[in-house]
Amino acid sequence: MKELLQRLGALDESAEAALKIITYFDTLLEQGAGIEPFLRGAAVLSGFPAGFAHPVHRIWVRVDGEGRPLPGAEDPQAATSWPHKELGDGSGGVVWLERPGAPGVNDALLLERVASGLHITLERVSPLDLDDAGAIEVLLSTTSTDDARRKAARRLRLREKSLVRVLASPPDAEHLAGARSAVLGTRVGPVMASVVEAAAELPPRAGVGDAGEIRELDRSWAQAQIALRLSSRVVPQVRWEDLGALGALAQAADANPAVDHEDLDAVAQVCAEEWGEDTLDAILVTDSVRAAAQELGLHHSTVQARQTQVERTLGFKVGSGLGRARLAAALVLHRVRTVRFEA
Repeated sequence: MKELLQRLGALDESAEAALKIITYFDTLLEQGAGIEPFLRGAAVLSGFPAGFAHPVHRIWVRVDGEGRPLPGAEDPQAATSWPHKELGDGSGGVVWLERPGAPGVNDALLLERVASGLHITLERVSPLDLDDAGAIEVLLSTTSTDDARRKAARRLRLREKSLVRVLASPPDAEHLAGARSAVLGTRVGPVMASVVEAAAELPPRAGVGDAGEIRELDRSWAQAQIALRLSSRVVPQVRWEDLGALGALAQAADANPAVDHEDLDAVAQVCAEEWGEDTLDAILVTDSVRAAAQELGLHHSTVQARQTQVERTLGFKVGSGLGRARLAAALVLHRVRTVRFEA
């Protein structure tokens, strides 16, 4: 495939781009991706906002050119003023690109592939005939209606008023016994989502969303994904409720990846060292060099030397309250900016 792309690129850039579009959306179908990954793909590949409306399922989703959610009043008719494609199944579903001016050379192909993928996806996750993975996707999607969530919960044998939460784990993690789990596509790659009772035990590595009712699981899923991205070898389990203001900072940074600061560059430089990230975590979760050394299983003189090097790179002391807060914020921003997952 790579060789074919190279040959096509040498002959015709538009043909190369067309093949990339086909390959991209075929891969999403093979992975069983949901509605949001298809729409994010349309936006990122075109560089313009994209939207999807489906009156039967009462879905209305828009994302910007980088795949981030956009607000907006539901007006499916307005979609037809942009380059668009109907699903062709009589449902009234339509996908569009908010590209001003003349359509792009591959817009028609892109919209056709997205519409086809969304049609197949909706059939797969329809509440009328859900498998467990589809039911989990419906429960966690921000586009699902309350009725669809209730039907999905029944499929998973979850009581409507039960207190549950979502755990996010790396895609290759083992399925938890007794949990309802599925690997879902996200903006940062495939992530395993597990719906569990509020008091359930945690897997070895996980981001843990807040507990709530079935209708609140989309919020818990968003929290769990952020928390997973902030986890590490030293801190493998991160609870959203423990992050406090750092969680809000992470959400803001995730919504605006262009955020930059000299502290982020310095933390990235430290993390480039083989020992760097573990050392930063140990400094933050303990209250002294000796405690950090115990956490890492090292002699305190080794950790003291590392901390000295860290402070030289960062340009500030990490032993004071303000310094630790500054380091914590920079490390959160660094992980939001860099952590990705691969199948």
